[in-house]
Amino acid sequence: AMSTVVFLLLGIAGFCSATPAACPTSVMPSGTGIRGDAFKRIDGATALTCCAACVAAGAQCTAWEVDTGQCRLKNSATTGGKITTYSCTTCTAAGAFTLPPTSLAPTLPLPPHTHAPSAPTPPPFPAPRPHVLMVLQDDLGHDDVAFNGNSVNLDVTGNITALASEGILLKRHYVHWHCSPTRRTAITGRLPLHHSEYLSGNQDDSIDLRWTTIAQKLKSVGYRCYWFGKGHTGYMSMYHLPTQLGFENFTGFLGGAQSHFAADRWQGNAPYNNTTYSAELYGERAVSVLEAYTPSGGPPLFFYLPWQNVHAPYQAPLWWPDNSSDSILRGMLKASDNWMGRIVTTLKAKSMWENTVIFYSADNGGVDDGSNWPLRGEKHTNWEGGVRVAAFVSGGFVPASLRGTTSSIVFHIADWYPTICQLAGVSGRDDPPVPPEPVDPANPTKNIYGSDSYPPVDGVNIWPMLTNPAYSPTNYTAAHAQLWISEEVLIMGQYKIVVAQQEPQKTNNPPVYGWKCGGINGTRCNTLKPLEQQWVDPTPAQAACGCAFKDRSHFVPCLFDVEADPSEYTDLSSTHPDILTKMWAALNISNLDQSALNPKDIPQSHSPAALLGPCNTTCATAFWEKFPNNPSGPICGVPGCR
Repeated sequence: AMSTVVFLLLGIAGFCSATPAACPTSVMPSGTGIRGDAFKRIDGATALTCCAACVAAGAQCTAWEVDTGQCRLKNSATTGGKITTYSCTTCTAAGAFTLPPTSLAPTLPLPPHTHAPSAPTPPPFPAPRPHVLMVLQDDLGHDDVAFNGNSVNLDVTGNITALASEGILLKRHYVHWHCSPTRRTAITGRLPLHHSEYLSGNQDDSIDLRWTTIAQKLKSVGYRCYWFGKGHTGYMSMYHLPTQLGFENFTGFLGGAQSHFAADRWQGNAPYNNTTYSAELYGERAVSVLEAYTPSGGPPLFFYLPWQNVHAPYQAPLWWPDNSSDSILRGMLKASDNWMGRIVTTLKAKSMWENTVIFYSADNGGVDDGSNWPLRGEKHTNWEGGVRVAAFVSGGFVPASLRGTTSSIVFHIADWYPTICQLAGVSGRDDPPVPPEPVDPANPTKNIYGSDSYPPVDGVNIWPMLTNPAYSPTNYTAAHAQLWISEEVLIMGQYKIVVAQQEPQKTNNPPVYGWKCGGINGTRCNTLKPLEQQWVDPTPAQAACGCAFKDRSHFVPCLFDVEADPSEYTDLSSTHPDILTKMWAALNISNLDQSALNPKDIPQSHSPAALLGPCNTTCATAFWEKFPNNPSGPICGVPGCR
């Protein structure tokens, strides 16, 4: 056990030079900060290199916070489970910290995988192909950001608001109503219809290993791919880890939620003990890769940046001045927004910006302190507040004539996969070797895939619709003639059918049925005072449809025109029964495809056994127990387990 841990630490410390260097202190030898923190201050450039080096070298500096020149080390003194006092010390580290993009992962030896990505196709654009950033903001409310009109939060979302104002704002961009299905969709191009609406457990087989991920696609045409942030896509096998799915490096965590200061993270394909605040850790890693990059003649880069912010637990970085309950969410927004600004600044300094495109989205609607005004509902609901999210496309690669514009075309995050592939010069298709059989309404449990087929990519290339707003294959209103959102929701252009709320077994959180701050007929929520925001319940008529939750013996669907009525006030089912009937039938047919995959099996298992590797829970548990913090790792393909 000791040899395994020592090997991991040496592998990380090896990124520092051999010449020791002390972390100097200046300006304030000691003192008390605005939150009562005892600290010593050092200059910002030294902090970013020296303190990170202390962490990497495994020194007694395992919990540094680095921002605005402060380098603080947490003490063990706690009150109510929260660290309440801090001290700072100089520490001797192995020189400046660098992050060579070729040497981060993996640290555990694995046999080569047999699945190969699809063959590349010639690029449709002249070289150089764009650098791509795919950014997911966790639990971001539709109205938590200034770029959707909430000027109160401009001070904490200024950088992403600038990006949105210089790009294309997506007014009808859809995701799933909770976290994990959206994340699996982003990297596979498949709707949750084809990998389930359940949250991925750490040891679930949620992504079929026969599928080609977006990173594997891009890697096949020369991209270098990085994943910094939250995982939550299921890791039954070592081959489900990001470094086995086309990403050169993964620094993040596997689960759906944890403290923003938690130590149980992962780097490469091994556990990684680091308690740096989440946004600081992931942002610094991204910037470090960019700073080490040589633009002239270098390969194009792909960054997947799934920020943990602003998911609960609500924890602001230590430098945030206001720790009141009303302010913590704003501090979390500011933390990730700062690093978005630093990433853009670095891209511009490296002369990479004009050839960069950014796809930005929330993973679902906001919840708790978040505001989705004027939309109905929140995360964990099928209302617009759960599935229609803040999103934009930006970057110097966006044509100048389209900067500062808005698109109301109906898009889904599944569309990012084929769009990015098209920009990179590789096919956005990922078809099975054998086509699936057609669904059979008379046999709803029919397995249409068998053992040799699987669902193809559901997304479509939206770049022509973004860059030529007059173009769309469906009457200029949507990228999809019909768009499946969940088992209970379908969208056709301006219309949306809501048959019910989600099945209770798919979530631990019951839905809400009304509007925070009353919807568009109310007053915009004051995000400076989230605890004072009031919910407005639906009237009996508004609650008469689309609200079934635990009792699923009878459904009364709602029909909304969400273009004219984004707050989903008025049910149109009685005035447009033909549209309701058409959409309900289409949704039921689509759901037969879902039934064919048996999505209610938990953990699901879609990957062939040969691709998972040997599965031995007992052996795998003993293997991961050798690492600090007793991490929950994969149970298949684990080194030494048969």
